[in-house]
Amino acid sequence: MPVLKIFYEESLDVRVQAGRADIQAGLERMMRETLKADPDKCQIVMCTARHMSPKPVYVDMQFRANEYRTPAVVGEAMQQVAEVLSKAIGAGTRIRAFEIDQSTLHAFEAEGQEQQ
Repeated sequence: MPVLKIFYEESLDVRVQAGRADIQAGLERMMRETLKADPDKCQIVMCTARHMSPKPVYVDMQFRANEYRTPAVVGEAMQQVAEVLSKAIGAGTRIRAFEIDQSTLHAFEAEGQEQQ
């Protein structure tokens, strides 16, 4: 269930688009290998923003709490996120990580309808 929401200054969009495949591969690898997440439940969302402060990239990382995801594991995951983004974008990153209590998590998926 890890969800990475990445917001970055719009001036970085060319670099993000150029490195998108590497960003996705590196972040998915971190979620699978470090957070031990089910690959089908990993989500990455990237959005531009007009203004970011104090760093040009902000990552909101959410994941289900479990006994494996200790502070050390989460710290390693954040370090890996920062490294993937730095390599691809070359900009400073601020990361916030949040454990989600499974008893309060609700999920819903809906299939789209074809536009005619």
